[in-house]
Amino acid sequence: GGGKGQSKGKSVIGLKKKDRDDKTNVVFVGGLRKTTTEERVSAHFSKFGEIDNVDIKRLPDGTSRGFCFVKFANAEAIEKVLEAKDRHMIDNKWVDVTRHGGDAFNQEKRKERVQQQAEIARSKQKSESDNTGEQAYDEK
Repeated sequence: GGGKGQSKGKSVIGLKKKDRDDKTNVVFVGGLRKTTTEERVSAHFSKFGEIDNVDIKRLPDGTSRGFCFVKFANAEAIEKVLEAKDRHMIDNKWVDVTRHGGDAFNQEKRKERVQQQAEIARSKQKSESDNTGEQAYDEK
């Protein structure tokens, strides 16, 4: 046997199994036009190195969410891409390129998570205070 099944119960949605943890050669590209295709993105970034794949994130109906991940065959390409940060224009639109898991991306994610947790906490408090009020006194 001896397979490399080291998934510690993390459900990662929509990621291909093979490189769940290898983000070193992936960049996050934000600010894409809704009409920009994987081919356009690939054509632009292939100047910097060999591309493994381009993953434009889409809504369930197939509309682009305006950002994507570009995975390069090697990490050197990433450095070149990041150095050329100010020159990334696809379909006549400036796009924002950061290291995957870079600050901008994580801040957005963190913001979302904090908001979600706050809402969950709020709804818990509400339901607890609704239920316990009178009953607590009766039992004693």
